[in-house]
Amino acid sequence: MVTAQTPARRREPHWRERMPLALRGFLFTLIPIWLIGLLGLWLVPIHAHHWMPPVTRWLGLFARWDSAWYFHIAEIGYWRTAAYAFSPLYPVLMRGLHVVTGLPLVLSGELIGWASDLVALFFLVRLWREEAGAEVARRALWLLLAYPAAFFLLAMYPESLYLLLSVVTYLLLRRSRYLWAAVAMAFAALSRANGILLILPYLAFAWESSGRRLDRLFWRRAALSLIGVAGLSIYLGYSWATTGNPLQFLAQQATWHRHFTGGAFALAYALIHIFYGQGLPLTITDFLAPLAFLGLIAFDRGRLTLGDKLYVFFGVLSILVDPSIPNGFVLMSATRLVMPYFPVYRVAAEWLTERQWRIALGVMGFLQLWFWFTYTHWWFSG
Repeated sequence: MVTAQTPARRREPHWRERMPLALRGFLFTLIPIWLIGLLGLWLVPIHAHHWMPPVTRWLGLFARWDSAWYFHIAEIGYWRTAAYAFSPLYPVLMRGLHVVTGLPLVLSGELIGWASDLVALFFLVRLWREEAGAEVARRALWLLLAYPAAFFLLAMYPESLYLLLSVVTYLLLRRSRYLWAAVAMAFAALSRANGILLILPYLAFAWESSGRRLDRLFWRRAALSLIGVAGLSIYLGYSWATTGNPLQFLAQQATWHRHFTGGAFALAYALIHIFYGQGLPLTITDFLAPLAFLGLIAFDRGRLTLGDKLYVFFGVLSILVDPSIPNGFVLMSATRLVMPYFPVYRVAAEWLTERQWRIALGVMGFLQLWFWFTYTHWWFSG
């Protein structure tokens, strides 16, 4: 007699497996960082002489350092020439959300940053899966979220907005949507002046999709890139009309003692400061982060496209040639400024072994929590 066999029960996926990777990464960084920040505020007093956001302490936790500049630009516009060092898109969006919803400006800025971060992570996972598969995308995402300055993706800064717009530009280029990629590039340049460097992968994509020929198709697509250039041109025109100097955003870098010089000189000067123990450990990460990014594109073993390499190289170079010479933090903010150059995280995810990847997550995660604590207490130079 034949008996019916009971089919084996399928294992129900764990709730973490059902949750999208990007959402999981977003929540697993936002919640611990917020709780640790609140604990830090409870245990250690803040330097009272610094600007404090006009909201409750637990809401204003993410608004420190340059957040004050974006707050005042959103509130009253470019009220002094030094403010022109900060790009306009983020404070304009803050102001718009504040007017439409009535939310406080600080909360508006934080919500824009959080939403941009979450959507950027979704698009990054999609991009990396298309380029290298699901496992590499998972490892790359956690490397980004563990990066020592990754908490700026949650802070009242335009970092997450710029990351979102740059990833969207890449995704559109991969789909040969050059017109919309140029539009995304224009907004990226309005969120951070370095966004104009997206024209390098744009032209590289156009060249490679044209069979590496400078034919009519290439020049037609290249002409569309002028839309991306128009984004930064709008801000330059506004600066010219209001101050008489279209390059005011560069001139005002002197407010932070930044002066154009050679990249090698900046690295050597930073190394001297490290030798004499000035500004440690932040000076060390500001020194190592640009070198690590350049090293990953130099030894990528064919994993990066020409556009990836050009974008990362000139992005990092733009930071090295503009150091803060009289300041103890020579490469001030370099750890933060190189963070959005996302192609390197995929290279690292493919290059590292599982053990090395876990060690990297542990070391970078520890540094991030320490820097986050110092950021909330006005010790970190953001």
